[in-house]
Amino acid sequence: MIDINEPHGPTEALQESEARLQALVSSLDDLVFELDENGTYLGIWTANDALLVAPRDQLLGRTHAEVIGEDMGLRLKEVTSNVFRTGRPEFWEYTLEVPAGLRWFQGRVAPIAGPEGATKRICLLVRDITAQKEAEAEISRLLSREQLLSRLSESVPVGLFEVDMAGHVAFTNDRMQTIVGVLSTNTVEALMRSVVAADRPVFEAALAVVLGGQPVDDVEIRFYVSASEGLLAPGAERVCDLSLRALTDSSGVVAGAAGCLSDVTDRVQLRRELEVRASVDKLTSCLNRDASLQFLERTTASSKAPGEGNALIYIDLDNFKSVNDQYGHAVGDRLLAEAAERLRDAARKGDTVGRVGGDEFIVICPRVRSSAQAIKVAERVAAATTAVIDVGTAVVELRTSVGVAWTAEALDADAFLAQADSAMYQSKRTARKGVTLFTTSGCSIAPLRDDSGSPV
Repeated sequence: MIDINEPHGPTEALQESEARLQALVSSLDDLVFELDENGTYLGIWTANDALLVAPRDQLLGRTHAEVIGEDMGLRLKEVTSNVFRTGRPEFWEYTLEVPAGLRWFQGRVAPIAGPEGATKRICLLVRDITAQKEAEAEISRLLSREQLLSRLSESVPVGLFEVDMAGHVAFTNDRMQTIVGVLSTNTVEALMRSVVAADRPVFEAALAVVLGGQPVDDVEIRFYVSASEGLLAPGAERVCDLSLRALTDSSGVVAGAAGCLSDVTDRVQLRRELEVRASVDKLTSCLNRDASLQFLERTTASSKAPGEGNALIYIDLDNFKSVNDQYGHAVGDRLLAEAAERLRDAARKGDTVGRVGGDEFIVICPRVRSSAQAIKVAERVAAATTAVIDVGTAVVELRTSVGVAWTAEALDADAFLAQADSAMYQSKRTARKGVTLFTTSGCSIAPLRDDSGSPV
């Protein structure tokens, strides 16, 4: 309120009030424009000239359309018309390239009251809302990304999970639940119950590594099947490749881990089948030579209980070449297959039969208490491979020469094989029905006995 009784009079008081008003609007972060009904700039107030599209002296007296463009001018004219018609303010959002860069603005257009018949004027209060729009865009992006990740997590054919440092399972997708079942509690401990017991230490070690900040890739973990699925029955084992990555907070500190489980059961089964095919002799279903020697190497290198040793029986089919020459290779193959089957029947449970030559076989016998026990096993093998065999197109005699070596000491696999081979050739040279035992002092022949223990 202006006191006209003040000494300065009404003119001075009005000027003082106008100065205070201009000082106030000029201190605002917002931009304040006064425009006439044609969009001509009549006044400009702002504390941030970098938000003006052009310097003030280039704006005053020019229209909005001339400065910013026809499209923006038409839009402001439309808004202004509505304001004059309704008498109510309207809001308007737009983007504009200014010295500060491309910015988002929100304009509030309001009528300025004046005397009847005076030129219509508006007040355009403009606020820089670039930060708000960028925040909204980021929120929208994050929401879209979260939705995308959620959809991806349910569409990918792998199990996904997230754990925190406290051992809580924060997230699992549907495929993860198919692999491990529904967890009784959302904890790593509950997750671990679905892991095959022998693989739990491996899983725990992998988690410890990733929570220490290091990645983990392609670790095979077996899980129990919780519900019937395809050819897998409940309780069967599912094999998965486990990969883990650390999750960090904004300061880079590890806050948990994200894991991925890829079901590789079919691939592992195929790999095992291929390994079997690569290690098994197709004709006799025995281990082939390479696989036999590898298994013998592992057997001789493994630890033994006190008082135990290993035995190796070497078997050669007598007169096999004459069978091939007289009856043909098909009959010879039938004889080899029959001999292999008889060797498997005569061997103990846990013994392994291998074919190491055209008509030569070995039986690898771990955990044999003495050379006497080794001879007994070899005698049973020799008896089983002494028979007359009907191979369909002919009746042929199956006879073998058998040698055996036994040791309780650590022995190179090649040396062990050479001992058993030497004992076998001693049996072949003597042409007697018996088993030759290799000893460091020479080879001794034990007479072949039948199941009753009587000499054959």
